[in-house]
Amino acid sequence: MKFAVKKIMGLAVAGAFALGLAGAVIPAVDNAVYAHEHQYEDGSSNEYSHRVKEEQQRHDSAVRSIRHEYRQDGDEKRYQRRMKEEQERHDRAMEDVRHDYDKHASRRHH
Repeated sequence: MKFAVKKIMGLAVAGAFALGLAGAVIPAVDNAVYAHEHQYEDGSSNEYSHRVKEEQQRHDSAVRSIRHEYRQDGDEKRYQRRMKEEQERHDRAMEDVRHDYDKHASRRHH
């Protein structure tokens, strides 16, 4: 009889411990899932990184297109003008992202 009581008490303590451990682990797993759900498809973790990556892809694509056209027609002046325009457009777009980020960061930290 004494052995059965000890066995039951041991199982009760083990059960309580398991429930306590599960209660501590489940919220941590839930937070990890939440953080993973809010990442962008390109692996960015926030809006600004996402915008920078999108802009860089757009810029790379435009540069490839300009180079392709240059190989087709060989017009050096047109190539130089379009590359300069694209670089200026890209610089403005990146500056806009940086400005938005700085504006957001200054409101958040003060």
